[in-house]
Parts: sequence; structure tokens; C-alpha cells
Amino acid sequence: MGLFDALRGKKGEEKPGAPGQKKKEEPAAAPVGKYQEACALCGNPGTEKKWMGQYWHKKCCRAAKKGARKMI
Repeated sequence: MGLFDALRGKKGEEKPGAPGQKKKEEPAAAPVGKYQEACALCGNPGTEKKWMGQYWHKKCCRAAKKGARKMI
């Protein structure tokens, strides 16, 4: 587990065939957002906000700003 895994949303990898894991997941529709660009933090499409020349989800933008405040 890395230092920034909680910020980026990575979770521990599960073994295939684990009892809590779904067998086949249906592909979800792309999230609807203002922009069809990939998020600067998580890389998923459907961003809502442009900040610092990059496209962000609102949730990811809040997390990045909160993390930057702690660095000062």
C-alpha cells in the first residue's frame, strides 16, 4: 500500500474467485459530465471542472486541494 493510494482511490487487490467479488460486472455507462476529458487524478472520463489547466471531477479536485493545504 503506497502513500498516495488513499488519495487516488486504489484499494487492495482481491484474489480472483473471492467470495465477496461479483462474477461478472456489467459495464457501466460513462459518467455524465461537462467535459469528456480524463480526470487528472483518477484518469476516469466525465469531468465537471477545469482547474490549473487540467480537467477534474469535483470529488478529485476537493481531495487534491485538501492534500495541497496539508503540505504547507
